[in-house]
Amino acid sequence: MSTAPLRVAVLLYPGAVFFEIALATDTLAAHGVQLWWATPDGSAHAASNGARLAADGGYAEMAARRWDAVVIPGGDPGSIVVPGSANATLHAGHAQGAVMAGICAGALVLAAAGLLRGRRATHTYTPRYASPEAVATTAPYWDGLLYDEADVVVDGPFVTAKPWATVGWTGALMQRLGLWDEAAVGRLAAYHARPCAPPADPRQSSS
Repeated sequence: MSTAPLRVAVLLYPGAVFFEIALATDTLAAHGVQLWWATPDGSAHAASNGARLAADGGYAEMAARRWDAVVIPGGDPGSIVVPGSANATLHAGHAQGAVMAGICAGALVLAAAGLLRGRRATHTYTPRYASPEAVATTAPYWDGLLYDEADVVVDGPFVTAKPWATVGWTGALMQRLGLWDEAAVGRLAAYHARPCAPPADPRQSSS
């Protein structure tokens, strides 16, 4: 008996950094997960890598659907944090029991929605990583959050990570979705870290 594929929404916004979710979305897709790309109003997304991504819908439509997980990239999320335009959508996903995965400023998006109060999470808006201005500006959003210095933190349905922890964050997300075991996570880390020698210069080969 076949089962329906898992459904994961990717919450895009102006200023999002695509690199931070590239590994996770590629890995999810390779495991047969159905990805659904959301932008604030459903219009195409101008990605940080120069690509233009066609959205599947807007935040309002995303809030009306059911998801197994919601993925939130980092970047500069001021366009949605300040007006709170993603809050209702994120609360809807959490109420359904979706895994809520934010990397880098994706954790700020979750915190700004009030979803991380009383939860352990990690981020880089601390004096160790950010400017005094950034720390002061974002401080109100972290009210009630239990900060953890770890690269990746899992607390219930919430998976947060620092921006350089794309491998660990991807592995934790896959585990929370029941798609991978510890051995599979290890294989991902080994593959990502494996050195790759450049191809030989054909001009130096003998004829």
